[in-house]
Amino acid sequence: IDFLERSCTSEFSGFLLFKELSRRLKNRNPILAEAFHCMARDEARHAGFLNKAMSDFNLSLDLSYLTKNRTYTFFPPEWIIYTVYLSEKIGYWRYIIMFRHLESCPENRFYPLFRYFESWCQDENRHGDFFKALLRSQPQLWNNWKARLWVRFFLLSVFATHTLTVLERVSFYRSVGINPYEYNIQVIENTNETAARAFPVILDTEHPEFFRRLEECSDINLKLAEINSSNSPKIVKFFQKVPLILSIVGHLLRLYLIKPIDTELSREAVY
Repeated sequence: IDFLERSCTSEFSGFLLFKELSRRLKNRNPILAEAFHCMARDEARHAGFLNKAMSDFNLSLDLSYLTKNRTYTFFPPEWIIYTVYLSEKIGYWRYIIMFRHLESCPENRFYPLFRYFESWCQDENRHGDFFKALLRSQPQLWNNWKARLWVRFFLLSVFATHTLTVLERVSFYRSVGINPYEYNIQVIENTNETAARAFPVILDTEHPEFFRRLEECSDINLKLAEINSSNSPKIVKFFQKVPLILSIVGHLLRLYLIKPIDTELSREAVY
């Protein structure tokens, strides 16, 4: 149920983003507007499919509430391009790896939704390819030192978030026969390798400290969750959490400073 709720909300948020971009670009760039409209249609279909699945558990998300009651937060366009590209590509690898595992171990495919992950993830892959083309068409998004710093930041942010999310829900992944630690590593390594086709640099995931520090962050995050759920006074919780939060920041900073891999040096032009 937690997986369905989070996935449905995520897909519907993608629909709202793409629909808004399509609406705002309609008069200025009809071709881009149409592309965003098609991607919004895909995301809406995914959200509707997930919401329909939730009815099997006598649950339903009020997606109309999200449409009517929303707060706009404006980000620089390059932030949106970086984050959505990575979100779509990591989504592809999450779904395709799970689909291939369940295809080889059908005894763990305990719910019909798992059968549709392949076609679902291909939508995510196409969306990522669109954002890759968008990114590479704008040299200022990859051909300077600022872009290289931002790319490293967003790669690390997405990988850290994925690690925390997966290792918070180890019971779900084990229920379908997946080792969550191996799954997390496989998803991140494949996403990082794929990102080399779009980004000027990628992270060195083979560095001996890379996954060790991400998993340390996950362990600390679980301790923070325990503190939040305790009955201690708020002021006590605050002072308990401060050193843990600083520890996570320290781990992420060390990971950010690991020398990245320059993908432009190995990129070959095709004529």
